Amino acid sequence: MSHRFDPDVLQQMVEHVAGLQLDSRDLISRTVELLAEEYPDLIDPTPGRWVGSKAGGVLGKVRFLYFSTREYLVIFGSPTGTQGFSGRYKHVDIHKFLLTGQIDSYDLESEDIEPLPALLPGGHTCLQRGHARGLTIHPGSWHLEYGRGAVVTTLPFAMVDTLAVSLEFESVRRSTIEFSRLIGRRRRR
Repeated sequence: MSHRFDPDVLQQMVEHVAGLQLDSRDLISRTVELLAEEYPDLIDPTPGRWVGSKAGGVLGKVRFLYFSTREYLVIFGSPTGTQGFSGRYKHVDIHKFLLTGQIDSYDLESEDIEPLPALLPGGHTCLQRGHARGLTIHPGSWHLEYGRGAVVTTLPFAMVDTLAVSLEFESVRRSTIEFSRLIGRRRRR
């Protein structure tokens, strides 16, 4: 079974958008427009609402663009910044394409005690299966995140912190509504 999204195409889009002199809101809107043009059967040009998300201590806002059992695509970020644990996904590769801001990270298991190169606008990084990072997302940073693999295995990490630590049931409810909306849209096509 082939994948629907191409990381190289996503990279080219983000490089283009990151080079525009736009504020964060317009960068995000333009990114969604380009994605809807490139993937008209997959991306709705009028995406759902923003949902609060806390996973691994990383608190931010997420907008779901696509969700299936094998792939997901979201925009994630924070106007004020955040830091925490990337998660460790044994069955999913996580690609981050930075639209604006900066993300600093470091590998949790390597012998290297230096940070990885900073992710800057237009840049791309991939958290490969089985690896984990500590990260800092600077204020005003927004990125396109693409997950490829057994996506359902990411949901416990994505939801447990929000539920068990924050007791933020409304965000989980809203996330569930957005997942259902995207899956329903796919089934109607």
